[in-house]
Amino acid sequence: MASLTPSSTILVPHLAPKTLVGIDLITFTSTPNFHGIRDLPNGWHFLYTGTTRSLSLRSGGWFYVGDINAAGHNNYGALVSASRGYSGVDVIVWKWNTDTETLEPLHASVDADKQEAMRHKANLAAVWQSGGLFRYRSRVPQPSFAHGASEGRVQSRDEDDEENEEEGRRDWEGLTDRLSPRLLTRIVGDPEIDVDNRPRWMVTSASTAHRDSENIPGIPEPGQDSDKLVDIIGEQESEFSFLPIDLKRTWREGAIGRERTEAAQDRSWALGDLIRQVTGAKEELSEEDERFGEAQILGELQFTFVMVLTLMNYSCLQQWKRLLNLILTCQRAIKEREQYVSDVLRLLLLQLQRCDDIEGGFFDLDGEEGGEFLRKLLMKFRTSLYEVIDEAGASVKGEFEKLEKWVKDEYDWELNHGAFVRRGMFQMEDGEQIEMEMNDDEDDEMGEYAPIVVDLDEGNTTQDV
Repeated sequence: MASLTPSSTILVPHLAPKTLVGIDLITFTSTPNFHGIRDLPNGWHFLYTGTTRSLSLRSGGWFYVGDINAAGHNNYGALVSASRGYSGVDVIVWKWNTDTETLEPLHASVDADKQEAMRHKANLAAVWQSGGLFRYRSRVPQPSFAHGASEGRVQSRDEDDEENEEEGRRDWEGLTDRLSPRLLTRIVGDPEIDVDNRPRWMVTSASTAHRDSENIPGIPEPGQDSDKLVDIIGEQESEFSFLPIDLKRTWREGAIGRERTEAAQDRSWALGDLIRQVTGAKEELSEEDERFGEAQILGELQFTFVMVLTLMNYSCLQQWKRLLNLILTCQRAIKEREQYVSDVLRLLLLQLQRCDDIEGGFFDLDGEEGGEFLRKLLMKFRTSLYEVIDEAGASVKGEFEKLEKWVKDEYDWELNHGAFVRRGMFQMEDGEQIEMEMNDDEDDEMGEYAPIVVDLDEGNTTQDV
C-alpha cells in the first residue's frame, strides 16, 4: 500500500452528481466518485455549489486553512481557539443537505455530526486511494499534447502548467489578502462553528444588503420574518452589513458654500470619514487606526468582487461600484494616502484581469451600463492624478499607468480627455464638409456642467476652481 503524504483536505461526501462545484477561481461538475478536494494551500478559500451553471441559487462558505491567527488584521477571541495546538494539516468535512441542495458544516453542537466527521476522517486514506479526491488547482490546467508528442514538448507543457498554477495562486492571494475574521463577521454576521471549532461564513447569491433589496409582495425583506423566508426559499438568508456610503452627501455636517462644493468634487473627506467610522474612533485617529480602517475598506472591495465572480451576487456588485465611486473621485487622498490609493489601483487591475472568469462576463451583470461607469471614473481619476502629480503621487502614477495600458489593450478604453477631438470637419457622403462639435458630457463636470459657487452675500456668481 503506497504511503500517502497528509495534506489539508476538504471532504464533501454524498454530494449529488452533476452538481456545480466551485473552489476559489475554478468550477467543475461533480461526478459520482467525487468526494472532496486535497492539497489545499494555507489561506482563505471559498467553496460553493449550485444545481446548474446558470440561473440557479448558489451558496457557499468562506473558511481558512491553517492557523487563522495568520489571517492578519485582528485576533478574534473564540474564533481562533481552534488554532491552539494546530498540527499543520486540516481535514474539513461538509455535508450535503438534500432538502436545500446546499453544503453545510457539521456542527460541534450536534453529537451525530461529530460521529459522522470522525467516520469520514477515518476513511480518508481509502477515499484518497480510490481517486475520489480532486487535487486543488487555482486554474484549470492546459490541455495535454496529443499522443505521440515528444518528451521535451510534454515537459515544456508541464512546466507551463506549473507556472500557470503558481500565477493563479498569486492572483487568488492578491484577491483575498485583506480579508479577516473580523471583516467577514462585520459583513456577513457571526460564523457557523464546525466540529473542529473552525468558523465558516455562509453566503448565497440571494444574500443582500437592505439598501439593495426590493420589496416584493409575499417575500419578507432581509432580517424580517426569517422563518417565513426559510419556508419560501428553503434556507435562512443573511443580510450584508456593508460600509455606509452616501455618494450624494460627501461633506461634513454643517459645511456650506465653497467647502461643500469642493467636497462634492473631491470626496477625500468622505473617504476619511468612512475610515473613521469603521474604526469606531470618535477622536483623531492614530496611524494604526488609519491602517486598520484602510484595510477594512480594501477588504470589502475584495469580498464584494469575489462574491460577484463566484455567486453573481447583485448586492455585492452594487457595493463594489459604490466603493470605487468613492475612492476614484478623491484627489487630496492621492497625496495624503498615496500607498493606499496605489494598493487600490493594483487590486483593481488584478480584478479586471480576472473578471472574465465569470460566465457571460463580469460587466454584463450590470445590464444598464456595463463597464461604462468604470471607464468614466478612471477618466476623472486620471484628470485628478495629473493635477497633483508634481506635488506627490509618483507611486500612484506608476500603478495607474499599468491599469491605463491594460484597459486600452483589453477594452480599447481611452482615458485621456485630451485625446478626444471635440470640434472638427466631417465629410458627408456627397462630399460636403460641415463643422461638428461634440457636446459636453454632463457626467464629466466640465464646460457648462462644471460646479459653481454662489456668493449669497454679494449675489455674485463665480467659477469654482
